[in-house]
Amino acid sequence: MGDVQPLGYLASVNEPENMQAEAALLGAILTNGRRALPMVEEYLRPEHFYEPLNGVIYAAALRMHMAGVDPNVILIRNQIGDSEVLMGRDVAEYLGQIMMATVGILNAGDYGRAIFDAWTRRQLRSHCIDVARLCLTPGGQTGEDLVEQMEAGLLDIAQNMRESLPNVTISEAIREAIACGQENLLRGSALAGLSWGYPAMDRMTGGLLDEALYVIGARPAMGKTAWALGVAMRVAANGQRVLFWSGEMAARQIGARAGAAYAGLSTLSVFAGRRYDIPEDIETGLRVPLEGWQWQDLQAGEQAAEAVPLELDVRSGLTVAGLRSRARRMKRSKRGLGLIVLDYVGLMHGSDAARRRGRYEEMTEISAGLKSLAKELGIPIIALAQLNREVEKREDKRPTEADLRDSGGLEQDADLVAFLYRDHYYLRKEASGDGLQKRDRETDEQFANRCSEFQFRLQESVGKAQILIRKNRHGGTGSVRLRFDDDSTWFRDESEDPRSPAWVCQGGAA
Repeated sequence: MGDVQPLGYLASVNEPENMQAEAALLGAILTNGRRALPMVEEYLRPEHFYEPLNGVIYAAALRMHMAGVDPNVILIRNQIGDSEVLMGRDVAEYLGQIMMATVGILNAGDYGRAIFDAWTRRQLRSHCIDVARLCLTPGGQTGEDLVEQMEAGLLDIAQNMRESLPNVTISEAIREAIACGQENLLRGSALAGLSWGYPAMDRMTGGLLDEALYVIGARPAMGKTAWALGVAMRVAANGQRVLFWSGEMAARQIGARAGAAYAGLSTLSVFAGRRYDIPEDIETGLRVPLEGWQWQDLQAGEQAAEAVPLELDVRSGLTVAGLRSRARRMKRSKRGLGLIVLDYVGLMHGSDAARRRGRYEEMTEISAGLKSLAKELGIPIIALAQLNREVEKREDKRPTEADLRDSGGLEQDADLVAFLYRDHYYLRKEASGDGLQKRDRETDEQFANRCSEFQFRLQESVGKAQILIRKNRHGGTGSVRLRFDDDSTWFRDESEDPRSPAWVCQGGAA
């Protein structure tokens, strides 16, 4: 019973309210709505009022204001009529009392913030009581489910709180932008944000900008996980703490990719302990075990990774609320947080309400939540996205924005939309199928020339990849060329030495 007492105490305590502020604000609105309402209309809503009748009066005043009519006692009284929220009270007498509470028009903004603060406290109180009740319900939700519900509620409250932030003047915005540029110049950076770890991407985008959402789409087998891991490793090796979420891979699988890239081995070699760079033994049919020096290279990669502040989150069905909880703790810590990479956004879950409305609405909620989180933490977020099958039906397989699967608001919310594309994947797939077929009315010579041209394209495409930037709010669009190693599943800049370390830690230590 001792555990139940705090909940009973919370439920019995009066709800947070500020009736004086409500009366003072409404009095200011009825005295001079043209001046008072613009101070609060952007964030204050009728449901924020504790007294329902005050909310009805505010809603009526807002409607008049939007219609270009100055609110006054007579018009408000006629609009309210015999509303059920009166509960037997005389509306004229009530409005008269409000007019008596008028303190001053200039303080309307302060009254509005006080009302909003009281509403926020009521929301917090109500949410905490609901979760506390569930905690005491035997056989109910798991502790993890309750934490998720608590985080989701807090995220919703926090997003509503940001609606009350004041406007910023253009001069203040320019001043902030100049300060950012001067700060980058002082630290010797030629970029506007963090380096991607790939010079070609830096040249095209100016780096990873704070508060920006980057959406990178690709079809399966294009290598989007390998590319995202490459960015995460290189950003972290440059001294920024990075959170990498994977919705489909275990931590050891991600580790195998990073280790294989560092040692220049196939990822299969890491798990099997055998060489995949040479054929299997003719007599035994088995592959040769890794040499001692190859094991040493893998161990050197493990030791090098100790200096890389990259952390993996492999929880399934991640929500924006769950991500926000972990990311905020990391951001507040001494080491901070510089970048979030999500692989991939289609495996994330929205709220139960959004899920019931359909996958498109769920993705729209997730997308808006990610953009909001990037702004809240002041860091870039990279979200990988799976493309739909329409790409496969076209002769030109290069993706466009229309190919984002169940994208919801991803394209709209993203600051940059790009696609990973490897022509070699499709050409090799075509070559391994039925091959080229002779067309109707095609001569033997024409068919031979077409086959020869196809073989040339196939050979030329080996190890080549592109990042196709289709949308970029802060720069141009175009194509970024990369190199891809099939064995180690690792991307490199086109100008990068293929024998160089997969990543280099800040200060030059590999």
